Amino acid sequence: MKSTQVLLCVSLLLVGIASAADPTLPDLFKRAKDEFAAGRYKESLADFELLDTNSARSGFENDRAKLIPVVTFYRGANLAALGRKDDAKAAFAMYLGFTPNASIASPPFPKATVDLFEQARKESRGRVTTIGVTYATFIPPPGWALAPDEHWVESPVRYLLTPAQKKEYATFTTNAERAAFIAAFWKQLDPTPDTEVNEFQKEIERRIAFADANFSTEKQAGRYSDRASIFTFLGAPTYAAMSNIGTGEDATAALRARGNDDMGRAAHSSNSTSTAGIATLSGQQTEDNLDQPYNRGTRESWIYRQERLPKGIAFHEVPFNFTTKQGYGTGVLQKDSEPMQTLSMAVEIARRDKKLN
Repeated sequence: MKSTQVLLCVSLLLVGIASAADPTLPDLFKRAKDEFAAGRYKESLADFELLDTNSARSGFENDRAKLIPVVTFYRGANLAALGRKDDAKAAFAMYLGFTPNASIASPPFPKATVDLFEQARKESRGRVTTIGVTYATFIPPPGWALAPDEHWVESPVRYLLTPAQKKEYATFTTNAERAAFIAAFWKQLDPTPDTEVNEFQKEIERRIAFADANFSTEKQAGRYSDRASIFTFLGAPTYAAMSNIGTGEDATAALRARGNDDMGRAAHSSNSTSTAGIATLSGQQTEDNLDQPYNRGTRESWIYRQERLPKGIAFHEVPFNFTTKQGYGTGVLQKDSEPMQTLSMAVEIARRDKKLN
């Protein structure tokens, strides 16, 4: 898709949205686009973000599905013009998830913007960005709810609760008591208490609904998974990857392949000169042939680059690794130091700012 085609799609989209029930959507779209053309990038970025927010309201699902790719593209173009290169590349990478064959040219776009667009294409090649693309247009299914029952505290909201609040919740015996507690809990975390909508609560519940829709298994709802917790507080990763676990990364397979190290060292210190005898004594094998690669399990890695991490987290890149293996679990987070620090800081920032990354 050439740059002229991008602009043509934008114009056609504007006509399509004009029939929407809320007349402010097409007006806001036109204003943001005109601001970009005039070089008022801060104002354009702010209006495209507002367009993103407004189109997420109930009743605009069809409009939002059409809008999100274009909003994502102009978010990247504005960020590029403002010199925020990493953020711009992240937005362009997501846009390419919607339209993999898109391209832009200079003119009408500045050469620096075109260069960043192509860098985003090169860096995202071979990386999975489906999570962010899918979530961008996700709407919780009708009737979905985070019920005020004894399991509410087991969802990712548990990270926002203080130890005292967890103890208090455990004392409730009826859902009416729990519902009253939950209402008061969200009220204290409402970033706009003078409005009817608690944006913080709404976004957390939307992310948990997404986890239910995408991370559930036959044995467990997605909201209780490790991936749900990470997604709730960090959002979609910059990219994701899937791989089989190798012999050297599987403790059981490694023991079968190498044998007992202490016994192996003892064998080498003996008077025997038979290599075969040493291998037999130590239990060493040249390879582990009892498990095929797919039986050792898989690793799903979510990589968060700095532009996708909450402001205030200094790590340049943080990998979250989820292991799936029979008898071990599905999508089990490997609790390494850096990822766990990142999750803890993201929760504290969300609680303090009353908004999510």
